[in-house]
Amino acid sequence: MQPAAVRGAPQWLRGLLSEEFFDACAAHPGERKNDKNHFCVDCAAALCRHCLPHEPAHDVLQIWKYASCFVVRVDDLRLFDCAGIQSHTVSDHEVVFLNERTARKRSASAENPCAACARPLTSGHDYCSLFCKVKHLGESEHGLRRALRARRQEEAAAPEPQGGKRRPSPASDAGPSCAGSLRKRSRKQPEPERAPFC
Repeated sequence: MQPAAVRGAPQWLRGLLSEEFFDACAAHPGERKNDKNHFCVDCAAALCRHCLPHEPAHDVLQIWKYASCFVVRVDDLRLFDCAGIQSHTVSDHEVVFLNERTARKRSASAENPCAACARPLTSGHDYCSLFCKVKHLGESEHGLRRALRARRQEEAAAPEPQGGKRRPSPASDAGPSCAGSLRKRSRKQPEPERAPFC
């Protein structure tokens, strides 16, 4: 993602839009199916299935592939307002593309072009992807701030859980990172059997 497109974006959003998902996880190089297809909002870090279970209080998104592009479920993306982004239905879930799509020809003369990249859209939508909305809103001083949903405000409105413990704030608020908790799973080795005494 270009620097101009992330003006005012929090760390988790910059990480989500710049990450190359489905690459091999560096923390679990010897494991099978170690592609990074999860993203921890609180740590602003990509995770593989072997990094899970992650910190239980952290907000972890699952990343999917659709039409060879990265998508995320709208319901999972609770810290960003996806209104205006063209969504698609995949396995009964509403998803949006993370990054702008380059496959189709752009046309500024289209009836309903994307406000950021001019890609033709169906009516009623302003953006083809999360990236394009961030890029377009980032060009105005307060635009991106309006699309961000502050977790602190949601927590203030919600009743405090039993025990008085609250969910930690995301990495964008300079909260503690749990990146060190990505531990390597050990493979269980059968214990050697002792030969019987004769």
